[in-house]
Amino acid sequence: MGITLKKIEVVPDDTKAIADSVTQLSSHHHIVFTSGGIGPTMDDISYDAIAKAYGVDLSLDDETCQRMKDMAQRQSNDPVWELTDARKRMALFPTGANILRVDPKLWVPVVVVNNNIHILPGVPRLFEQLVHGLRPHIEQTMASLHMTPTKFHRVEIATSESEGIIAPVLNTLQDKFANVSIGSYPKWGLGPQGERVVVSIVGKDEQCVHQAAKEIQEGIQGWVYQQDSCP
Repeated sequence: MGITLKKIEVVPDDTKAIADSVTQLSSHHHIVFTSGGIGPTMDDISYDAIAKAYGVDLSLDDETCQRMKDMAQRQSNDPVWELTDARKRMALFPTGANILRVDPKLWVPVVVVNNNIHILPGVPRLFEQLVHGLRPHIEQTMASLHMTPTKFHRVEIATSESEGIIAPVLNTLQDKFANVSIGSYPKWGLGPQGERVVVSIVGKDEQCVHQAAKEIQEGIQGWVYQQDSCP
């Protein structure tokens, strides 16, 4: 999406911890995503904690309940599928939240609180699917804030050398290419291609990223492991 990731926080299933985290992040950043804690069990408290953070109650969303029921019956062929209290927990949203139904294949919506907190499930596949569906909304939000999406370029260079051996080369080249970010990620043992360390080079200037990658590859006796651009 061209969004610069500024901060990640991991918090326990604790109402105050979640509330403190989201209010702090929301007040300092334009776009916030939460992941997890929206299932049917007693430890799924994200909706409740975020509602408490902003002094609102929870309200049952009838449309979400109906979509949940319709999809469950289609997938399970169970005509007596019941909307139990546990299942209703997944449709109890902070009152006044903006409910975005971004993927017709999913019953779960993206619930937006305080205009910038986007509450998503923790299941990686569902999270990714909903974020993809959110793209038009996020682009509209960025435009309203006069934020320009940034295209990032990344090249990964692998090497069979140890991190201790390549560190001086990386330090020197990071100083030389100050406008790219160079990260070193060691493996536990050797990877499938014989790699011991993978070096990531990320930046906005494609030419600069590729030049830095070329010099790193030469300096650490490496090879191109992966390269891509986003968005």
